Amino acid sequence: MKNLLLTYFDRSQVGRTDYFRQLIFLTFASLSILLFGLHLFGSYGLTVKPALACSACYVVASAVAIIAYLLNGPRKLKRIMPAFLVTVMVVQSVRLLVLASMGHHDPMLTTVNVTACFIIVLVASMSILPRTSLLCTVINILAIALCWHLTYNPMYGQLFIIFGLMSGATTVSVFVANKLLHEQQMELDDYADTIVQILHVFNMTKTELLAILQLAKAKDTTAVYDKKLMAQLDKNTLRNIINVAYQIEHLQTSQHKDMRE
Repeated sequence: MKNLLLTYFDRSQVGRTDYFRQLIFLTFASLSILLFGLHLFGSYGLTVKPALACSACYVVASAVAIIAYLLNGPRKLKRIMPAFLVTVMVVQSVRLLVLASMGHHDPMLTTVNVTACFIIVLVASMSILPRTSLLCTVINILAIALCWHLTYNPMYGQLFIIFGLMSGATTVSVFVANKLLHEQQMELDDYADTIVQILHVFNMTKTELLAILQLAKAKDTTAVYDKKLMAQLDKNTLRNIINVAYQIEHLQTSQHKDMRE
């Protein structure tokens, strides 16, 4: 399975951020199907119909997202994943509101559901999707606020403060991280373009350039070491190096002659 995934990623030629995002997506979507599927079978949690309906929607949304990902490829994941995360956040918020309106105010149950909302925000942040994280945070805060307004239960006020601050801080962090990653990517792109231009101007490969640099900076090189590096150069590059060496030798000879005269 690992080899198949690596082959699929390599064939798609995705970047490192997209590669990491895919791992998060596949893990989160698969766990969502497993955990909420177990809830549908009554393995844990409430068996009231609204809660089960939300779990069914959760499973369907996760399955549809995975199928869309497999059909469209990794390059479309940046569009698929935000829609998936926002959908499951809406489903989870509806579950929270429904349970609150039905009078299910068990502290542990409510905290677990609010934590599930925060996990969605956290997944969006880990996937470097700042706008999605912000939207999920807004939905999460509004859902807790509505529960507080409907029930007047101080527990929701406490959860509003705790998870509101945590979600807000997480969202701010992902905006900062996204900016830093963008700047770093620009620097890497400039560096790669510079290397490509240098190789194009000198008409050589990266291996040849590295070999020449090693030869240039080496001080105490042995004959074997020189041969290994020289073997990495093609005939044209070798000819150019030899011509440059002859020109330097001729220049030094001329300077010595002028000095003697």
